[in-house]
Amino acid sequence: MASLTNFGSDVIERTLEKDIAQESTQNLEEVYEVSRCVRWIQDGGYKKVGLQFPDELIVDAPAVARALSTALGFKVYILGDTTYGSCCVDEVAAEHVGADSIVHFGRSCLSPSRRLPVLYIFTRLSVNLPLVVESLQAAIQEADTRLVLVYDTRCHHAAGEAARILQDKFPKLVPSTLLLNRLYSPCSLSSNDKTPLENHTCSNGIDINGEEEKGKSNDFMFCGRSVCLPDGEEIKDYHFIYLGPRGPTVTCLCMKFSESTFYCADPSSGEVTVTSGLRSVMSRSNKLEMVKDAEIIGILVGTLGVADYREIISRLKAVVRAAGKRSYTFVVGKPNEPKLANISEVDVFAYVACPETSIVERSVDPALYRKLVTPWELEVALLNQQEWDLHFEADFRQLLPGGLRHVVAAGERREEEVNVSLITNRAQRLGMRDDEEPTLDSITGAVQVRDNLTLASLHVGGGGQALKGRTWQGLDPNMNPPSATGTVVEGRKGIAAGYQDETPAES
Repeated sequence: MASLTNFGSDVIERTLEKDIAQESTQNLEEVYEVSRCVRWIQDGGYKKVGLQFPDELIVDAPAVARALSTALGFKVYILGDTTYGSCCVDEVAAEHVGADSIVHFGRSCLSPSRRLPVLYIFTRLSVNLPLVVESLQAAIQEADTRLVLVYDTRCHHAAGEAARILQDKFPKLVPSTLLLNRLYSPCSLSSNDKTPLENHTCSNGIDINGEEEKGKSNDFMFCGRSVCLPDGEEIKDYHFIYLGPRGPTVTCLCMKFSESTFYCADPSSGEVTVTSGLRSVMSRSNKLEMVKDAEIIGILVGTLGVADYREIISRLKAVVRAAGKRSYTFVVGKPNEPKLANISEVDVFAYVACPETSIVERSVDPALYRKLVTPWELEVALLNQQEWDLHFEADFRQLLPGGLRHVVAAGERREEEVNVSLITNRAQRLGMRDDEEPTLDSITGAVQVRDNLTLASLHVGGGGQALKGRTWQGLDPNMNPPSATGTVVEGRKGIAAGYQDETPAES
């Protein structure tokens, strides 16, 4: 609980490392592709453009904005301090200035957006191909190993050359490509349309396991990427070379293909790390028991820009209700332990975010790891039709109609089942009893008076009744406001964690 009691100095004093070349400010054209941005903005006729930068690139934002403003003849807006993960398009910040388009710089999770047109400029990581190839040859002993080349989006500029060189060394290597033309889908396309959702299936119906429905080739899509395997071969027979630094991208890919070996090559040093996601996926199986034990489940909204986030929220509510549990929805920018500690009545949170953000590793944040589950894990725990397997699904869009993990029984009432928890050794109850009334709507439903407290029937036994049991329930709205005074005095100075007139707490 250290993060609940410190003074916030770790955040204030935190330093950021630039992942791109230090001379980027002097070479804006190469790193930030200013000319391409200008052409895209002019061709689209956009007049109010937002420039989204991650924290590590914000130092170059003024120079990029000045260059674009000079070339376009009007001002552009810098979107700093992203509302959610910096890998996602921040449409919330763009709406604050009424932007009609966004240019997204830096690493991207390749999640499709819906409301605003987006241009992705991945910037560039320095890639030392000779060192990378030499290290990969030393790590992969057999040259005829079946391999798929995937990479961080910031290595996109070197991916083509890397694929050509590596194919000479490993004849059975197959390169992946980024699905750049599918990252923006107009608002008119919804999950109810008959067209399959982007990043779910390819035109021939191949799923992520390489199983063919009606396909004529082994093309398939995953994590915003596409790869074409030779006829008759499946993805489960392949291992992966990942070009890029360790981070959320490789974590998501490792868990997606947990039975495969990943050779992770650092682009600058060439150092190769051999890993897999099998242990990470297996260690998360206890989260299914956490969901079954929970009485109140929070739906934590970590994106307002990824397509179909509203649909998955509605679906998760239906799944929780059919399992006889309560759900509450919370919109949080960037979740952390202090924020979730304010909602102590919620046992576990289903985190609705992009695939790379929704996976929280135990080594990175143990507190969030214990509290957060992905929508797929919640469905596996509460739906008999949703099966658990080693192909971890972090993309919530796969659970919607048209997705490969969609099951049709999500909203059906589940009959009551009782078993024993493997964590608490107590009885678990899933489903609804025959005499149990459905949950009432919080607006039109009935109310009850309990101990002089009026509660909507929705909250009896839930969040409203839990609030009643607290010693402090917030400001009393029945109290008269303080009378206004005509004297203005100087207030305290500093931040709330430690004002200047306060004595520092002893450690």
